[in-house]
Amino acid sequence: MEAGFVKKLKWRIEAGAHSGTAALLRLLPAETVFAVGEFLGRALWPFIKGRRNTIARNIRIAGEVGAEESEAAARTSFIRTVANLMCSSVSANLRGEDIGELLEVENPELLAEAAAKGKGVMLLLAHMGNWELLTRLHRTFPEGVKIGGFYRPLNNPILNERVLRERQADGARMFSKRDSLHHVSGFLRENGVVGILADQRVGWQGELVPFFGRLTRVSPVPSLLARRCKSEVLALSFRTVAPGKWSARYHRVETPHSTANCMRALEAAMKVSMTDVFWLQERWKLYIGKKVSPVKWLGDMEAQGEKPHRVLVWAKDSEKDLPLPAGCLHPDINHEHAIGKEVNDLEAIDRAQILPIDYILTFSKHPGLRTKARELGIRVHSVSHFSE
Repeated sequence: MEAGFVKKLKWRIEAGAHSGTAALLRLLPAETVFAVGEFLGRALWPFIKGRRNTIARNIRIAGEVGAEESEAAARTSFIRTVANLMCSSVSANLRGEDIGELLEVENPELLAEAAAKGKGVMLLLAHMGNWELLTRLHRTFPEGVKIGGFYRPLNNPILNERVLRERQADGARMFSKRDSLHHVSGFLRENGVVGILADQRVGWQGELVPFFGRLTRVSPVPSLLARRCKSEVLALSFRTVAPGKWSARYHRVETPHSTANCMRALEAAMKVSMTDVFWLQERWKLYIGKKVSPVKWLGDMEAQGEKPHRVLVWAKDSEKDLPLPAGCLHPDINHEHAIGKEVNDLEAIDRAQILPIDYILTFSKHPGLRTKARELGIRVHSVSHFSE
């Protein structure tokens, strides 16, 4: 009983803090809120070492830039992300007729053309820019075209109810990821536009395709729904054009609307403004461990990306000729060996190439290696985990 009371109290405090902050920010012009967000981002940057590594590593892979350049880009991206998140409080309560003050759609004719076919439109979205404006995007649609979108329910039910109410206040229909896809299919068949944030990583349920040239698992849902409903598919980019102002642009998706083609279009949309992308999640994480080998995770032995995974084999002189188990050997993995190296050499080895080290393999214990690797955001796995 006491634990339940504490949890509910925590939910109320969180919801109250969120509502109070949002109410205060809505008293200010969007450009002022954006500036406050940039200031806060600069202030927070020195204190988020783990997140700094994640953002920089993502940018190294996506942008194919070296460590030094990616670190500078990571700081810029984080500051922009905080500003965009702060501005979401302003746009969440925006009246539909006022959307033109914050958002310009560069090529609305592309959406009109897709909607004119009458079978609905799947809209591929990335976490970029002020994405809360997306629930007001239908104000730029042809008359009568509705908008819907997927959302992940928040852990705090009080806050979840408030956020959901705000998102649906202007007529948007929100679908929980727990809802049946039949509801979404019905909305599409009524010629609705359904947005889905498709840029984040997924687990085993994902389909293995290249994304920014790197093999990863992504959601097959957009392609599945488009094929089931014979809907059109577009991707959408969202970039900051000035403090408190954003621009959206539609991008065509090649047919057939396969998952690979969907992700290729989303990638092109994200490249419009990489600084506006939310990079705080480890996008290309490999779900490997004691029961899951790299080969099992990457699946098809014929699958290869343009940017193969980079794995460092950390070994003593006496271990340099030891073979790796079959579970570690996949065509999309390049192994390089660090024989008899000191732990302090690890950072230089990682930075020596454009692509970062994805993980380290060891045959035995190396004092201090895991600690140093953790500082750099690199996981360490024992070879014995993958031995048959």
